[in-house]
Formats: sequence, structure tokens, C-alpha cells
Amino acid sequence: MKFALTKLRLNLIAGLIALGILAISAHTLRNDYLDTWQEAENSSRNLLTAIARDLGSDLDLLDLSLKGVIEGLRYIGFQRLPPDLQHRVLFDRVATASLMGSLVVVNEAGELIADAGPVIAPRSFNLADNESFVVHKANSYIGLYVSRPFKDPLRNGELSLGLSRRLSYSDGRFAGVVMGFLPLHTVNQLFNDLRLGKHGTINLFRGDGILLTRHPFDTSQINQNLGTSLQVQRLLHAPNGTLDSVSPIDQVRRIISFQRLDDQPLVLTVALSVDEFLAAWRVKAIVMSLMTGILCFAVVGLTVLFQRELKRRTKAETKLRRLARTDDLTGLLNRRGFREIFEREWRQAIRSGSSISLLYIDADYFKSFNDRYGHGKGDDVLRTIAHMLNANIQRPRDVSARHGGEEFAIVLPETDASGARMVAENIRQAIMALGIAHEGSPYHIVTVSIGVASARPPRGSMAAILFEAADTALYKAKAAGRNNVCGFETVTSG
Repeated sequence: MKFALTKLRLNLIAGLIALGILAISAHTLRNDYLDTWQEAENSSRNLLTAIARDLGSDLDLLDLSLKGVIEGLRYIGFQRLPPDLQHRVLFDRVATASLMGSLVVVNEAGELIADAGPVIAPRSFNLADNESFVVHKANSYIGLYVSRPFKDPLRNGELSLGLSRRLSYSDGRFAGVVMGFLPLHTVNQLFNDLRLGKHGTINLFRGDGILLTRHPFDTSQINQNLGTSLQVQRLLHAPNGTLDSVSPIDQVRRIISFQRLDDQPLVLTVALSVDEFLAAWRVKAIVMSLMTGILCFAVVGLTVLFQRELKRRTKAETKLRRLARTDDLTGLLNRRGFREIFEREWRQAIRSGSSISLLYIDADYFKSFNDRYGHGKGDDVLRTIAHMLNANIQRPRDVSARHGGEEFAIVLPETDASGARMVAENIRQAIMALGIAHEGSPYHIVTVSIGVASARPPRGSMAAILFEAADTALYKAKAAGRNNVCGFETVTSG
């Protein structure tokens, strides 16, 4: 029972230690995870801010160029100026816009009427079917318009965006369009030196969800209408923010920072791959989990080893205690062990008011037996007597012992004098029936003498009175010629 309680306590302690290790490990990993995530969010926002500032600044310059052309066309004496001065009035500011590819002015029929290109070699084409032209012709209220990517006819079909503004007559009628061509490769040059990881991306969306360009650049992915995607809808309807989402383009999970560009119908996003920025954390998590597992297994293993050692020691101590109370020769209790049990039964008899009996058994003429047959044979006889004692007591609480030398004792709880006498007589006859030769005895066989004492001990009485009574009864049995049972009287007081 004591070992079981100790084992339970050890298991509880080991369990608490293991849980503590797991809790600390989990807390550390969670904090590292949150820190890594926050660092990625900060990194994406910082990159976004820098890109948005540069791109927004260049687009503002492009828009100023468009507005400058419109103001030049409104100049009262513009039509009377020579062509070279007209060109300078319209397009001088274009030089300040680094992203601009081409800038043209077309009339209400879509025909080219002014070109920022060289005056000496004017170009000719028609934009009547161009998206920007169609939109401005149909809508007088649209300011700056950004078209889908299209092939620039002035730059050998290079993919470009069209940034345009409407031209109107004084009465509000459609007069044409001023359009700047923005090559996509010049936009993507802004992103080339950024470290986004293998699956990091930068996206430029139009306000209606059209993907205008993407880094890394892939012509198969641009010009898609992603406005129906819930993720894209979220970033189109907020001025800025950060979200965790799976891309509708390539199905990669990313943390996405987005921002609407000031004064332009554009949304810019910087997206970092969750798998990539968490890669180092995951390695750390695996290593830490393995270490945590090893520590927990070590705690469990040490606990098991300690329990085994404790069990071994407990068994050893139990064995030592048993040996200290056991007679080596016969396997019965020794005098010390017997006295402990007898004292316990004596107290129980006092509490319950029941009878208790004590038998003293002595091997007759045993010294003579040893002298004649040797101590080895004598030991065999003692073991045989011990066996016969146990064979004649059946109840669990009946206990026999070797009290010393050739003397034995039996305690019989809840047994009165007549019952004790019956047990004693059975023992005497059983040993006698063995017929073990003993020529030094007048009976020529091994016999025993038994003294019996019984009591119903009153409260406060001492167990020693029963030992004295049994010893006296044994003396009488020997004095009466041995090989008999004497005593039988009941001790009632001490």
C-alpha cells in the first residue's frame, strides 16, 4: 500500500513536470510564432509603403503631364504657334516622368493629332477602338483612367498600361483623349531589387479588380478580372490593411499588405509566402518539439527507473523485515514476530471481549535425540514438527512460531480452553503418529508436550499473564511424564 501511494505520487510529480515542460515549450513556440508573424507583417507593410511612395510619385508626375497637355491645348494662342512651339507647350513636362513610354493626343475620331515623340518624324495611328478612348467617349465624369494592359502600337506591341484623361470642347462635347503609355517592364523595374522570397509577390490592381501587373512577371497571370474573389473584394473596399489569405491566382497562402494609391484608382499589394517566412520557425519548432519529447521521455524513463529501484528496495526491506521475524530453519515466525502478532491479538481480544488461547509445544527429550542422531536429524525433526503445527491450524488468524530451541508456540484468537485443548491434542497425536524413531525416549518415538492457557482478558490486563500460564502448563505436562497436554484453565485477570 505504501509503495502504491509512493508510486502514485511519483507518477503525479512526473506528470506535472512533463506538463510543465510541454507548457513552457508550447508557450515559447507560440510567442516565437507570433513574433515571426508580426515581423512578416511589419516587413510587408514597410515594403508596401516604400513601393507605394515611389510608384505613386511617378504616377502623379504622369498625371501632371496629362494635365499639362490639356492646359496647353486650352491656351488661346496655341493654334497660331508653329509646330515646334506647340510640341514644347504640350510635352515639355513629359521629360520629368521617368516611367512614361509614349504620350499622345487623339481627336474625337481617335486620330492622332499630337505626339510627344520627335516632331521631325510624326507617327500615325487610330485609337478609336482603344479601351480608354471608348470609356472617355461614353463618360464625361471620369477623371484619370487606367486601362487594362494592351500592346502599345508605338513600341512594337510592348505590353503597356494607358493612363488617360478626357478632352472636352467648351460646350462639354467629347473632343478626344490625351493618353500616356506606361510600359509594364518599367513598372516591374521598381520591384526587381526587392527581396520577397521565392513565392513573394507584388500585385497592382485596378479599382475594379483587374490585375494590371504582377511581380514576378508572368503574362499568363496579368489582365485577369479577380474582382469576384472575396480576398480581392476585401482589399478593394478598404484604404489599407493586412490579411492572411490564399491567393486566387496560384493558390499559395500569403500574408498580404495592401494600400490604395492616393489620387489613383489603383491598389498595390505586397504578399509574403507564409510557408517561407515561417520556415525557420518550423525548423525551430521541430527541434524544440524533439527536445521537449526527449525531456518528457527522460522524465518518464527516470521515473520508471526510480520506481523500479524503489520497488526493489521496498521488496528488500520487506524481505529483511520478514527475515527478522522468521525462523530460518522452520520458516515459522520467530519469537520476535510471534510476540508482535500475539500483542495485536491480545488487544483485539480486550476490545471484543473474546477468548484467546496460547499453546506452548516442546519436543520431548530433544537433546538426547541430537546426541544420538546428530543435529542434522534434529533439524529435520524440528521442520517436521513445524509442518504438523501448520497442518493442524486452519484459520487465517491462527499463527504458529518457533519460540526458541525445540520449543514452539501457537496463538488461537477467539478460542476458549476446550477448543485450544482439542487443537493441542490433535497436534500431539499427529506428531506421535509419524512414528519418528527416538531410542532416547521411553516412548521410542518423537513426541511433544503441550501446555495450554486460555483467557478472556479484561481491559488493562497484560499479555504476559498468558505466557506465564502457558509456560506453567508446559512445565506440568513435562513433569507428568511428557507426551501429553496440560493446562486448560482459563486466566481471567492479571
